[in-house]
Amino acid sequence: MKTIVIFSGAGLSKESGIPTFRDSLNGLWENFRIEEVASKQGWLHSPRTVLDFYAARWTNIQACQPNAAHFACVQLENKFNVIHVTQNIDDLLERAGAKNIRHLHGQIQYRKCEWHHSISNFRYDPKFSCNYRIKHTSPVQLGELCPICDGQLRPDVVWFGEAVDMQWDFVEDLALSTDVFIGIGTSGQVEPAATLLSVFMSAKEKYFIDPAPMKGIPSYRILQGTACEQLPKLVQQLMNELPD
Repeated sequence: MKTIVIFSGAGLSKESGIPTFRDSLNGLWENFRIEEVASKQGWLHSPRTVLDFYAARWTNIQACQPNAAHFACVQLENKFNVIHVTQNIDDLLERAGAKNIRHLHGQIQYRKCEWHHSISNFRYDPKFSCNYRIKHTSPVQLGELCPICDGQLRPDVVWFGEAVDMQWDFVEDLALSTDVFIGIGTSGQVEPAATLLSVFMSAKEKYFIDPAPMKGIPSYRILQGTACEQLPKLVQQLMNELPD
């Protein structure tokens, strides 16, 4: 069975109504500096501001639905071994029915302790480490504490300065077996996306949809248009042309 890796960024979910990083749709980003709401320093300075910001994002995501590009991704799973690696913190791929998903930047539907072990040197003291993480059905509130260590709960999203949820041994092994690589809605110009893209460049076929990737990637095809415009057509092409 052919293996297809789909690496997605904000452009995959934009047509569902979820703002991209630089958009000001619904005012989610326009009233804040990024360091105020997406950094350890911002959290230490004003956790209420951070939680209010992510509560607005949580509400926005809950109101959105998977789009044609999400469902096209899932259609590939009927014939191929599809692995999704996404920078998105929404659950639209899951709601569309996708099965094998790796979220690099966390998932807003989950909350974790502020001293979670995946957050390196958060308190600048290695003795503070907690593994509490749970799915939730409402935004995190100030004063909502970890049942293990009484730390404040926070959204399970990766902020600037924190490590992404990625096992590089897994990525390198996966790259060796990847037949088709599809990049959707990400420029791949910042780390760790830039390094991740370079790892998968040995794939036999490579496609990029909105926008074009960084320079230096050999032998790829750029499909001009949005994810909803181009991905369903690409999926139909692959379903027709590639053997099982």
